[in-house]
Amino acid sequence: MHKKLVLLVLLACAIGIWFAAEWLRENSRTEVQVQMSKTQQDEWFVAYTFDESVTQATFVRNPDHTRIERWRPIDSDYYIGVDAESNHEYIARVDGQAFNSVAFELEPTYVSLRKDYAPFSPFSDGGMSWYSGRFKVCPQSCSSALWFDYAFSMEAPLSDFVRLPERSKRGELSWRESASDGQVVYVGPQQPGEPAEHGFETIIDPILPTSLKQRLLRDVPPLTEYFNQRMPHLAERPMLLASFSPTDNGRYGYQGGVIGNQMVLHWYGHSMAERITAPYFVEDTLWFVAHEFAHLYQAGQFSNDSAWIHEGAAEYMALEYLRSIRANSVYLNHRVSKASEQCLASNDRFELHYACGLLWAAEIDQKIKQEYPHGLFFLWYMYVQELNDKPRSDPLELYFELMAQLTGEEFAQQLRNQVAQRFAQLAAQQTAP
Repeated sequence: MHKKLVLLVLLACAIGIWFAAEWLRENSRTEVQVQMSKTQQDEWFVAYTFDESVTQATFVRNPDHTRIERWRPIDSDYYIGVDAESNHEYIARVDGQAFNSVAFELEPTYVSLRKDYAPFSPFSDGGMSWYSGRFKVCPQSCSSALWFDYAFSMEAPLSDFVRLPERSKRGELSWRESASDGQVVYVGPQQPGEPAEHGFETIIDPILPTSLKQRLLRDVPPLTEYFNQRMPHLAERPMLLASFSPTDNGRYGYQGGVIGNQMVLHWYGHSMAERITAPYFVEDTLWFVAHEFAHLYQAGQFSNDSAWIHEGAAEYMALEYLRSIRANSVYLNHRVSKASEQCLASNDRFELHYACGLLWAAEIDQKIKQEYPHGLFFLWYMYVQELNDKPRSDPLELYFELMAQLTGEEFAQQLRNQVAQRFAQLAAQQTAP
């Protein structure tokens, strides 16, 4: 009996060790090295190194397929293709063999990605900001992307500073990231300075018109004060990056984004000196900046599936800020009217998140203000605090739960039905022959 007991114990230990080994194998984090570099001749490269050999590397973010045109493999044995099933771009060898490393020369010019951040945003003084999320790949597939760690490094001439929030070094910098989201990295001549009065770390393109630069710096303090009075204060000192690049295809406009504690503003197209004289340029700029400020204070509580929540709220918060400073009422009425038209007629899901989202946010605000003076801001204050204290797998449900607390179950359910009905109509329009 004693021998049998010993054998059973040994067998149990062996099984336990096997399960532990399998768990570690399946759950251990894999490191991907991403080496970005810029030469004295302003050539940009990215090189990947993997812990183990792979037959392909799949990109984490795939808003379009422009990498195929803009990335040139250093070794012609490699290519970038598109998976027919997932529509994701991937890297592979022409002969299908496995590999441990691969490198590309990059085209470091601005490209507007409608549903993602631009990979590069040039500055007129030779500086450049780039978005790290654009350069993340998964060994083989991204089915378990959260188990990958990214060891980034950026090498540049010693004349350049490599800057992240609260981090800066001449010529080179290294850091780590997970697969989710990313950071904006500045590489260029602008060195860190003393914190500005408004608390922002700023990197502003010198080519932007003086009046616009002054406007940006002048508007930051009142915007900060406005949101500080209504939302949870920012946990970290934010970084503001504002840049401009010309285009050769006649397109012009602006694109912004908030990534962590970084707010990115980029104008593109023809001369800014001409554009600042256009009607409502000041109001457009204020709305643009206020919208991104709202995202900054939303503290990363975003959901792509229910983007109307944060995009609509940001649009309405921008509207409320401009109303508070008595901006041109004709312009503000036009923005609301345009949103109403788009919400009714558009069959573009992206537009609906902004247009219908603005109108739904206005409804929520008006209902909450019957009891609480800060309206929608109060809902978002509770929402951000709750998610910061205890992350939820169902933030949409939490949003409606808090809304019901402030407005009543009936209103919250009516709004939920309204949202569901509009997106059901969109789905029907898109599937109609």
